[in-house]
Amino acid sequence: MDQKYYPTQLETFRQCPLKYKYGKDPEIRDKYRQPTPQLYVGTCVHDALENFFDVTRTPMAARTEERLDLLLRRAWVGADLWTKKKRQRLEEREKIFGDDKDSEAGWGKHALNMLHRFFLTADLTAVPFTAEQFHEARLKSGIIVAGKIDRIDRLPDGSMRIMDYKTGKPPFKKDDDSVAAEDLQLSTYAIVVRKKYRAPISRCSLIFVAHDEEVGFTPTDELLIGKAALIEETVKAIEAETEFAPKENHFCPWCEYRKICPVGEGIEAADTTPKEDLDLPF
Repeated sequence: MDQKYYPTQLETFRQCPLKYKYGKDPEIRDKYRQPTPQLYVGTCVHDALENFFDVTRTPMAARTEERLDLLLRRAWVGADLWTKKKRQRLEEREKIFGDDKDSEAGWGKHALNMLHRFFLTADLTAVPFTAEQFHEARLKSGIIVAGKIDRIDRLPDGSMRIMDYKTGKPPFKKDDDSVAAEDLQLSTYAIVVRKKYRAPISRCSLIFVAHDEEVGFTPTDELLIGKAALIEETVKAIEAETEFAPKENHFCPWCEYRKICPVGEGIEAADTTPKEDLDLPF
């Protein structure tokens, strides 16, 4: 079976080869990559938005803030998941929060906070072309790239808009050129979608749910040719790598492998406490 490369894996290798290696080792990964409140919130927010924009689950007339809140709460307990996925969701919840109801309530309010802001500013009439689906394509070099894309909208002119929901903070540099230069994930998705559906890509967007903010870029042919070359270059580097040396970077405080990393073991963990907005209605 041909190996598939995901943009998040390629970005990880470029940030730190050792983290990439740890992430590919099931024993190390399962031991150190533990569920976190941030990831749990992100997963539940994604599930709630997927079900909110699915007209078979939420008809247009039912797109209210109360419905969105309910979908978040249902996602929190895995109510709409199949048995195995529901069990995994509940196991994650137990590992993260246990009997600490105050912590769970704080993170739950944090998630509702995000969706409240999203509801006030988003286009609530949108009907996504696809949502939370895996897509893949083969590059000219034979490399297969793939990814789970949060949302693709088909616009009236036939073009596609690719969206990726983010529950963290937007980048410091928000202009289109800076975002395009730093990005690999959305560009990879644009390459995949254009090959798969033979449609132009009008916009690649990062939607920062908690901040009422969109940043992104319009992917030109020149940009995507350059990104395809970068993908191929990174894959070749991965296949040729033998040492997988650590590389200190600004993501180290959030890395789950700090304790076993020769560079990261002395780096203090990031403060991940959610910041409450006391002027919001709940």
